[in-house]
Amino acid sequence: MLIYVAAPLEAADLVREANALIHEAGHELALDWTRDMSFVAKFSSQPERSAAMAAGMIDAVLRADAVAVLATHHEGRGMFVELGAALARATQGSLAHLATIGDITARESVFHQHPSVEHFPTMTDWLGSL
Repeated sequence: MLIYVAAPLEAADLVREANALIHEAGHELALDWTRDMSFVAKFSSQPERSAAMAAGMIDAVLRADAVAVLATHHEGRGMFVELGAALARATQGSLAHLATIGDITARESVFHQHPSVEHFPTMTDWLGSL
């Protein structure tokens, strides 16, 4: 299964851990955006690079069979865009699995409660359900 992991850029270490679990479970990543963390702020200072990054992340959400949104205490503005793209696909029936992983209460949105979103305490729990 092709999986995309959405999370705040500041949570890259958690994403790397999730990515390792995904590989161990025999799945593939739609995109490992943690490979290059050299550009994670002041996106308007490099518009072409930012545009390519944004396009790659949305493309990965659109190609994925499953999207996991990691709950953290970080702000994660971009993560909510990825959640929105995944919700659009899920409501149209073109995304098989959409889940939040962890305790969402720190940065909760009404969209976390959308009927298309499943909730799991850990990545291992979610992967076991696929």
